[in-house]
Amino acid sequence: MTKKIAIVVDSGSDVPQSVLDENKNIAVVPLNITMNGHNYLDAVDITPDEFYSALATAETLPQTSSPSPQAAKEAMDRLFAAGYQQILGITISSALSVTNNVFQLAAQDFPADTVTILDTKSIGIGSGIQAAYAASLINAGESFQDVIAKVRASIVKSRIYFYVPTLKYLSAGGRIGRVAGLVGSVLHIKPVISCDPEGVYYPLFKARSEEKAIRKLVEQVKTDCLNSAHYRLGVAHGQNPALVKKLAEKLREVTGRPVDFIGEISPSLGVHTGPGLIGATVQSY
Repeated sequence: MTKKIAIVVDSGSDVPQSVLDENKNIAVVPLNITMNGHNYLDAVDITPDEFYSALATAETLPQTSSPSPQAAKEAMDRLFAAGYQQILGITISSALSVTNNVFQLAAQDFPADTVTILDTKSIGIGSGIQAAYAASLINAGESFQDVIAKVRASIVKSRIYFYVPTLKYLSAGGRIGRVAGLVGSVLHIKPVISCDPEGVYYPLFKARSEEKAIRKLVEQVKTDCLNSAHYRLGVAHGQNPALVKKLAEKLREVTGRPVDFIGEISPSLGVHTGPGLIGATVQSY
């Protein structure tokens, strides 16, 4: 008999709200945000709209920090107390945050065969869509080990892309990875950024306008889909609903099918990207 399986994610993994609503076995552990002298639990004490509104008038740029091991452990404790017998942890890239290590530390308090933590080597919707995939596997009755194996395989094959209107926030936050070479090199550059196999940011395309950046992003996603036997698409935005709607429509045109998920980017990611960010992910499996 298949044991009851739950999922625990960090809030930097932007699991689509529809997936959270439909799967009560998913627990989200919030990252921490410090802004204007106040501390907030990501997406708990502050919504994306509230965050971006506050960011516009912030005297200093906000900061983020990972959850504590205790917060992660308490989330796992609650899932076990609710009757779940095994937990799959899914986190944003360990190259961008210590959150994966935090989850690993929390998992040590439980028997080894009951909690497994995976590093998506991605962030935002790219990480969140892996949690959505895991939930679909669990709902299909897959065993814990099969869920782990299939999500691991998908992580290797999947891709994440971000259009960032400005590099100001990435540069100031120190999470810029191999994108650093673009800072100050070209005025008003409009980059499309991805995560490499190690989960580090790198510039995929450079464009002189938003329109050209989005066009290149769409073409890249189209290529990925053509090279994938099975895939799902997700898009997300940081206070840019008009552009994400436009992107979703363009992806429908080039792939012949609607995107599977449309979501918002959490404040914890918005700290490092600023407003206007657009993300797209191809989850191949």
